[in-house]
Amino acid sequence: MGPMTNREVLRRIAREARPYYPRLALSTLLGVISGVLPLSYAFAFGLLNGQVINGKHDLHLLYVAIGVLFASLTIFNLGSYAQQYLSAWSGQHLVKQLRIRLFERVLNLSLPEFDRWRPGELISRFNSDLQMMIDAASISLPQFIQSTVTFVSSLVAMAVLDWLLTLSIVVVAPIVSLAVSRFQHLISTSTQRSQQRIADIFSNLTEILNGQRIVKAFARESFEVRRFQYRNDDYFGAYMKLTQFVLTQPLVISTIMAIAIVAIIWLSVREVIVGRLNPTTVSAYYMLIVTLVNPMNRLAAFVGDMSKAIVGAGRIYEVLDLPVEERTPAHAHPLAAPRGRITFESVSFWYRPQDDPALRDVNVTIEAGEIIALVGPSGAGKTTLVNLVPRFYVPQQGRVLLDGSDLAQTTLDSLRAAIAIVPQDPQLFRGSIADNIRYGRLEASDDEVRAAAREANAEEFALGFPDGYATEVGERGVRLSGGERQRIAIARAILRDPRILILDEATSALDSHSEALIEQALDRLLPGRTTLIIAHRLSTIRRAHRILFIESGRVVEVGTHDELLARNGAYAALHARQFAAS
Repeated sequence: MGPMTNREVLRRIAREARPYYPRLALSTLLGVISGVLPLSYAFAFGLLNGQVINGKHDLHLLYVAIGVLFASLTIFNLGSYAQQYLSAWSGQHLVKQLRIRLFERVLNLSLPEFDRWRPGELISRFNSDLQMMIDAASISLPQFIQSTVTFVSSLVAMAVLDWLLTLSIVVVAPIVSLAVSRFQHLISTSTQRSQQRIADIFSNLTEILNGQRIVKAFARESFEVRRFQYRNDDYFGAYMKLTQFVLTQPLVISTIMAIAIVAIIWLSVREVIVGRLNPTTVSAYYMLIVTLVNPMNRLAAFVGDMSKAIVGAGRIYEVLDLPVEERTPAHAHPLAAPRGRITFESVSFWYRPQDDPALRDVNVTIEAGEIIALVGPSGAGKTTLVNLVPRFYVPQQGRVLLDGSDLAQTTLDSLRAAIAIVPQDPQLFRGSIADNIRYGRLEASDDEVRAAAREANAEEFALGFPDGYATEVGERGVRLSGGERQRIAIARAILRDPRILILDEATSALDSHSEALIEQALDRLLPGRTTLIIAHRLSTIRRAHRILFIESGRVVEVGTHDELLARNGAYAALHARQFAAS
């Protein structure tokens, strides 16, 4: 599906705004009142100039004119305040709902779809794209309503006073319309380019913040600063081109209007000289010109703001329209009490159609409660195979069964409720040690959290901190060691009490004390659960009931450690290279 047109984006925004129509209607009414009031300034000043200063010197008319001006200004200010508040409330509330939906959509994307996006591109949707919508809804829309009413009412009043003078403005209307249309296209295109450049900056920033240790380890600070500066310069150039178009548009329109106004002044003075117009009418007419020009410039600026907001909304809808994981397929059924027997039936999988298959015709059955070690060279397909079990990915060919039920016909929530994952690099969230363990089961009591920590040998270090379980772990758990993070991940899995456990062992070397504690924790966690371990330690491989040796996407050997060594095949060769010294 191609990008949405501006009309489609506006249609969707209009549908989104339906709950706010009553408030927006009241806001519009206030905008109409505030927009018409400036006409009274013109007639009041015309009265002052024609009847009080240059005419009868009638003080009564002076007080009438001053009273009208004061009342109009007061009502205008109160109406503008109320209108802008209502518009801002409606716009901010609409954007607040969009922000929640955007966050929910990103969280529910399938992994293949999520992997296509750089984090910075998604962050820019939450940041600059939503901000452009907020600016348009909170600032530009109220001004647009007022300016439109003021412009139209001023034009009508000018036509009533003298249609011949007003004709010179009407003549330039098609030229103004053409200029606005052309600039709208330029602003939309430039906004797209500018938003892509800011997404590049956010992507670069998140990448460097996450890889700070690597940057320092290789002393690449200067290199990264230069690369960031290059992207920053790109954004600066794109944004200034956009700014140039946004600022040039009202300048061009003002110039066109200036020509029309000069023609009006020439005609009006000529008409006064020949006696067709009187000075009072001309004074009022000149004031109407002033009230016309200001909203004309605002309207031009509004077109630019709306063009940017439509681009931002289109980019947000682009994410909102992405496909999410199918949590409840047609005819799906929840898992009642899974035992944990997993069967791969002729499973083949590839990430992209043009790529070689990551898995090729895999046929394996894993019995309930069996501990399976997945062994093989890097890129062989071990991670891909285990990612099919929680349905992070769906095989293009074949089926994955749990207790005889096709996972494709199982509700996603019930499937994942039966699974716990301990990743190679345990992902912790900002919060306390207790918060991160409780992530495994949110309703768990404090006693259950502590019990899980004891089982995982995490209590040892948790109570060593002054704040105990309330100790903050920092962003991504940076305040803890690798072994401590892994024990928290194991405690989180113990608290979940899953039927199926997926463990990707850390390849980083741990100190002997941490490794021994983790081994003890796994001895408590693994028994009785169907366990798939992407194994890197010889102790884990020996603990497994069976080993699946995977190479080039195929399961080439199956057996125990001793059986595969005796076979003297691919596993034995890998063992000789990697584990002979262990």
